Amino acid sequence: MKCNGPKNNNRPIILGGGLAGLSACYHGDGVVYEQDETVGGRAKSHVRDGFTFDEGIHVLHTTNEYVLELLEKTQANLDIREREAWIVSHGALTRYPFQANTYGLPVNIVKDCLLGFIENDFNDHNKVMNYEDWLYFMFGKGIAQHFMIPYSQKFWGVLPSELTTDWVNIRHPRPSLEEIIEGALHDQKKVFGVNAQFRYPKKKGYGAIAESLVQGCNNRIQCGMKVTNIDVQRKMVEFNNRDLVQYENIISSIPLPDLAALISDIPNSVREAIKKLRANSIFVVNIGVKRPNISEKSWIYYLENEFSFFRISFPFNFNGSDSMVPQGYSSVSAEISYGNENPLPASKGEMVKIVVNELIKSGILLQDDEILFTDTIDIKFGYVIYDKERKGAVDIIHRYLKSQGIIPCGRYGDWEYQWSDEAILSGKRAAQEINNKN
Repeated sequence: MKCNGPKNNNRPIILGGGLAGLSACYHGDGVVYEQDETVGGRAKSHVRDGFTFDEGIHVLHTTNEYVLELLEKTQANLDIREREAWIVSHGALTRYPFQANTYGLPVNIVKDCLLGFIENDFNDHNKVMNYEDWLYFMFGKGIAQHFMIPYSQKFWGVLPSELTTDWVNIRHPRPSLEEIIEGALHDQKKVFGVNAQFRYPKKKGYGAIAESLVQGCNNRIQCGMKVTNIDVQRKMVEFNNRDLVQYENIISSIPLPDLAALISDIPNSVREAIKKLRANSIFVVNIGVKRPNISEKSWIYYLENEFSFFRISFPFNFNGSDSMVPQGYSSVSAEISYGNENPLPASKGEMVKIVVNELIKSGILLQDDEILFTDTIDIKFGYVIYDKERKGAVDIIHRYLKSQGIIPCGRYGDWEYQWSDEAILSGKRAAQEINNKN
């Protein structure tokens, strides 16, 4: 959505027009300054040649009543969809999540997973020191070694023993023994996890949620305003190397490493803390195919490294309307994690060809499929890595920022693994923090 608004004001400055920034604007009286010409941040949608793509998978799977009521009030126009998620591993296609659906895998894998869960003697939670320990504690040796650990390394680019467990909570459903046995003997149709059902806009793409929040911001949004310097001594923000705006309070959803680089004379202790922050990056390849209904699935996870992508999705299935692709076409979005110990398998310019060949190898595309559309999106900060340095470093950085009247929020301001509803609530909290100060 195009946006405009005042360049100069006495209201709080909100840096970034993603869901957190828009929420802060909606719940307060600040003005959003967004560097792009459209709002939405990483939750925006891209429309070209009749195809609509998000920046990787974005679906809303919250039960938070406030967020649901807010999006109904703003007329986000969401529909409830049933998830069709699958996994490709060990030469088989099985239902998601792996721990509850080993039916169809090689017999030795199924046996290892069942016995590992049943005979698991890692039952002292006090001995869980990292994410790898937690996987063994929760699922046993077979499930951990045959899927969880290798998939974690492919996704994060670091050993799971380097990760803490601060982020896992409800993201890893633990089935009962009965459910695990049922999922080993049969094609279990029971669904697990928080996104078994998800909400998605009935029309357009996921970016419609950001557009709905814009309506409550009363023209307090200014696009095409890239921050080029923040002078905390003079309380001045410079945009586009020329426009200066005085501030008393800033709400920032800018990634902490990028934000720190914009601040003049930042203390060495904060610079050192910034160096300790880690994230992976996500390279997204979007493809439009001249063949209808190439899959009935929502998304598929890929375990082995013979496939560069860790997940593919089918955006044309997300809302059941004809607004995502031209009639008679389908769409595929592939996500490749890179960074840390995971380099991209080739240059970014070569990744489209590689992904297409891998999709043919996987049976998603046919050799003679006509590809009408391709596009790529490079997400510098994909998912925040929760290692042992993260919490202490974030505390140092946040204390400094708040001492300068800068309140961080959102996925990259809070430096957290946030879902969309959490980002919206983070923006709301930031606006309330300023309101409480005044």
